[in-house]
Amino acid sequence: MSRRSSADGRGSGAPPVPVSRLKDRRFDGYLGHPLPHERDAIVDAVITSYLKAAGPVRQRAIDDLNTRSASVLSVYGQRMASAAVRAGSVDTLRRGLVAVGMAQVRLDDARENLYPLTALNDAASLLGTSLRSLITEVSDSLPPSAIDELHAFDQQQEQDKSLESMGLRRLGSGQTLLYS
Repeated sequence: MSRRSSADGRGSGAPPVPVSRLKDRRFDGYLGHPLPHERDAIVDAVITSYLKAAGPVRQRAIDDLNTRSASVLSVYGQRMASAAVRAGSVDTLRRGLVAVGMAQVRLDDARENLYPLTALNDAASLLGTSLRSLITEVSDSLPPSAIDELHAFDQQQEQDKSLESMGLRRLGSGQTLLYS
């Protein structure tokens, strides 16, 4: 194995920024922190490393998730829905969806992802795209079971995946928008 492949995580068996960082108690109350927050950058580094890694390394990253770190990824997904609208960034929305997809297979209760998915769906429409399109774009990055569950959410009737149906709302607008 070359030194480069070991250093960049593709051959080392672990992503350069391990998902174990998300198990830290400092993520308690993460959803309530103002946007942006230093914790967003930590999770973003984990997601970016995951996306750059080869398939087997990605699977090891998902295998390393526990319910606590999966919940952090789920919260990050909801936070990135707000951040994406604020920045007008579909890429930010994609990273949020990848986080939710990674979490999907490790949450004790997959319904935890309903809030972030609802926010991501609404944000996608505000940014002129669709959740369906985003799922297609990230499908090579996630386990098939997660993609199936994301598609199942997307196929629900619009009223069943609306902000109102989940008790969510948009607070503010533009640079202050927040899904809460």
